[in-house]
Amino acid sequence: MGRHLIADAYGVESKKLQDKKFLTSLLENLPKKLKMRILRKPVVARISSDHYPHAGYSGFVILLESHISFHTWPEENYVALDVYSCKDFDEKQAIRYIKRFFGSKKLKVKSIIRG
Repeated sequence: MGRHLIADAYGVESKKLQDKKFLTSLLENLPKKLKMRILRKPVVARISSDHYPHAGYSGFVILLESHISFHTWPEENYVALDVYSCKDFDEKQAIRYIKRFFGSKKLKVKSIIRG
C-alpha cells in the first residue's frame, strides 16, 4: 500500500547524469525534504555493458517508508526516477525538488496509488 511517484526528466545536462557525488546527494536530501527516514546509505553505481555501452548511473536508497531510485541515460539527457512510500508525502514538493535538482527542461510525472 502506498503512493508511487514516477518521474521522467528530460533535457538534463549529461554532466550531471555522470556525476556520482551529485546523484548521491539526491538520495541523501530528497528523503529529508519529504520527511522520510533513510535506513541504509544510498547506493549509486555506474552501469555499463555490451548491451548498454554509454555509462549511466543507477541509484537506490532504502527508506523506513520504502525507497527512492533512479536510472540515468546521459547520452539521452534523461533520468527515470521513482519515489515509493507507504507514508503519504507532498507530491508537489517532490516534483518541484526533482525538477530544480536536475534543472530539467521537461518533467513527465505519474502518480499511482498502490494496494
